[in-house]
Amino acid sequence: MMTGKAEEGHTTRRRGVGWAIRAAALMIILLFGAANYLVLDYAIERADSFVAETERTLVRNEFSHQIDQVVQYQSQLSFWDKTFDELANGMPDDTFVRDQMRDWMWSDFGFSWMIFTSPDGEKVLGVHRGEKVPERKAREKLHWVSDLTRKAERAYREALSPDRGGWQVAGGKADPDLLTPALPEIHVSGMRLIDRVMSIVVVQAVIPKTLYIPASRLEPTLLITVKPVSQKMLANTERRLGVRDLGFTPIVTQEPGLLMTPVGGDTYNPMVTSWRPNMPGSFVWRWALPQIALFVLVFAGVMLFVTLRFSALVRALQRSETKNAFLARHDPLTGLKNRSGFDEEVSRAIRKGENRPFTILTLDLDRFKAVNDRHGHAAGDAVLQAVARRFSERIGRYGCVARLGGDEFSVLLTGEHSRDHMVELAASLVLDTQIPIAYDGQLLLIGGSAGIAQFPHHGKTVHDVMVMADAALYAAKNGGRNRAIHAGDMGSEEIAEAGEIRAA
Repeated sequence: MMTGKAEEGHTTRRRGVGWAIRAAALMIILLFGAANYLVLDYAIERADSFVAETERTLVRNEFSHQIDQVVQYQSQLSFWDKTFDELANGMPDDTFVRDQMRDWMWSDFGFSWMIFTSPDGEKVLGVHRGEKVPERKAREKLHWVSDLTRKAERAYREALSPDRGGWQVAGGKADPDLLTPALPEIHVSGMRLIDRVMSIVVVQAVIPKTLYIPASRLEPTLLITVKPVSQKMLANTERRLGVRDLGFTPIVTQEPGLLMTPVGGDTYNPMVTSWRPNMPGSFVWRWALPQIALFVLVFAGVMLFVTLRFSALVRALQRSETKNAFLARHDPLTGLKNRSGFDEEVSRAIRKGENRPFTILTLDLDRFKAVNDRHGHAAGDAVLQAVARRFSERIGRYGCVARLGGDEFSVLLTGEHSRDHMVELAASLVLDTQIPIAYDGQLLLIGGSAGIAQFPHHGKTVHDVMVMADAALYAAKNGGRNRAIHAGDMGSEEIAEAGEIRAA
């Protein structure tokens, strides 16, 4: 037997171990929290910087690629013998505008503006959305790209060298790794806000495929094309790059969480590309995992096992409890309330106030047994499910539909309802039972009868109201079936019969 001192010492040691475990657990939690804080704080800062710079590069490269595509599209008109010849005697005629600028460049490539102009601006021809516009409107647009036209003229002149009494334009540097043809380095591009839409603007002197410029044609005609950056283009770019809310923002915008970068290399553009950056992911954990692994491994195995088992048990219990609770109140075949669930709904209606009225409709299917006997129970189940679905759609959210058993249904409607409205509703439910039900390549025909009773007119208790509704249903069946009877319309004999049923 343990002495008092020994027992006291054992108790003291047990308490000491308990405190040591608590202290060790607290120390682990503190160390784990401190390590996570320090590691993640540093890692997230690094990851944010890494992601931001990566996404800026991706966005710049993507828009650079789109600008290169627009340059290629525009070159099909500006680097073309037919265009060069068309400009020999001035600006293009209406046929060229229609065939090449409207039906080709506008319809196929979506250039909203195409403007031919001489460097001094003396000769101007503008086409907006495929339609030729007055010079005044075209000159208004030239005002916003005047720096680009000057650069394009300078690039054109710098590319010229004397040749055979005329001039030769320096060709582009061929790159075998590129699928697009090399173009002369005489185009200038930029991003501008044109007609309130961010657009890619490309300016280039019109030259022939031979790159030879006769002395008489030294003065160039510049072609300015404007390709709007549509919402569809932005959405496609978002999907390719995996960014969110890609758009354009004034360069002076200061909004937390918004990344911005200039695109197009256009110093005159007041807008920058903006988007919501992705949150750092694997990079953070790859850096942080070695720092916190020592603390996690101490209790991760046990805690993981206990957590998984306990969570699985809780989930299983919750699923079982939810399923059992549903089955306790619902009919498994039709999904409607069963007798227990219906009684709860009625009791809830009574608890809301003794004087608050409600209506009960009882319904029976006619000729249902014949369907079971002739076609089997599977056909009977199909009939019950079809009728339940029709009843539910008819009643909707205005009441509760229940299957009390077999081919017996009941409906609870709360609130004040007129006799005529209830009779009309019950008659509609009866008609729902008479609609043929398709099953296994044939039509199943049944019918229905309904009884209606209202609280408190036909009884002061739920039992009394249910008995009167059943008596009205019985009267409907005796009256020839396929009809609805209101308890207030029953004769004295039928009421007496209801009284006998209530007494029983």
